[in-house]
Amino acid sequence: MVSSLSPYQMAFNDFVIGAGTPYVVESVDGLMSFAPLRIQDDNRGYIDGSYSGRDFYDGRTVTVTILTVGDSSHSAQYYFRQLQAAWTPQQLGYPNALGTFQFKMDAGSNLMVMYGRVRTNDTIVDPEYTYGYIQSTFTLYFPDPRYYNNTLNTASIGSSQVAVTNNGWATTCPLISITSPSSSFTISYYENGSSVSSMGFTNVVTSASITIDLLQRTIVQGIANTPSRNTFTSGDWIAIPPYTSSLATSLSLSSGTMSVSWRDAFI
Repeated sequence: MVSSLSPYQMAFNDFVIGAGTPYVVESVDGLMSFAPLRIQDDNRGYIDGSYSGRDFYDGRTVTVTILTVGDSSHSAQYYFRQLQAAWTPQQLGYPNALGTFQFKMDAGSNLMVMYGRVRTNDTIVDPEYTYGYIQSTFTLYFPDPRYYNNTLNTASIGSSQVAVTNNGWATTCPLISITSPSSSFTISYYENGSSVSSMGFTNVVTSASITIDLLQRTIVQGIANTPSRNTFTSGDWIAIPPYTSSLATSLSLSSGTMSVSWRDAFI
């Protein structure tokens, strides 16, 4: 991941495009818009209207139109070959194999990050291509439609509570690692000092650390990342709501040592 970008620059797997590069970003569609919704309202048959259900975001598709131009160092075709090599599809779609897409929209915004992969590259070879004005349209897909503050927040605790503050406007799901776990323990989520939800674990292997990914809803243990979701025996998956700068939120662990990492989330 790159540590910084200038306004109106983007990077996919550290390959930077936009202002100050040979890659002019002409338009971006789907990034600042809502992701598609999965609507669960139900038809009322012979009665007017619908039964009201719940709405969920689907994956986000982002389309980036790029104009590649040459300069005194290299031709447009040279730079386009670099772009082709960097922005390519991938076979693996596992969460830990997704590419990092970072962007900074303006001088007043933070550097943001998303996780996805390239789906298409539409480039037409025409006279403008020959003369060094190469227009391409790339499509990227993000299974998680949220974008996150590039700054990673971390906290470590024993059996006390630790503040977990989400200053975005979408729900964020931390990654939790527990060293020297007890065979049974509980992770609790609090709002303003009151317990809201918890996750209870039993039959845990105490000799190996356990990692709980609240976004992917996976639980693994040890260096080999042995699947251990069966240890989660009671409660609900925890998520941190948005705009908690005015809401005191925290996590606690009944025993052991827990480290938590999360990012402010936006949609």
